[in-house]
Amino acid sequence: MTTETLGQRIKKERLAQAMTQRDLAEAAGITVPYVSKIEAGKETPTEEKIIRLAEALRLDADELTLAAGRVPQDVMNQLTADPKKALEFLRTMPK
Repeated sequence: MTTETLGQRIKKERLAQAMTQRDLAEAAGITVPYVSKIEAGKETPTEEKIIRLAEALRLDADELTLAAGRVPQDVMNQLTADPKKALEFLRTMPK
């Protein structure tokens, strides 16, 4: 099973919504070259920019954060509060 990258996910959603890179850049307050680099996997946006991209694409910001290989801070706080319980829970998840 191949995991979808953040850039692939953003591009797929952008195209599904018939948006150009310019449309997305303007809606998210970033530049067109930066959108291009994200989609090509050459840039990983900050959490703030991921949130703006998610809003522009009407997606859940946490979903995009995970696609970027990061864990949302509130989730990380819960996991680190009780690591043993967190690991037990994560091990019950289907692969």
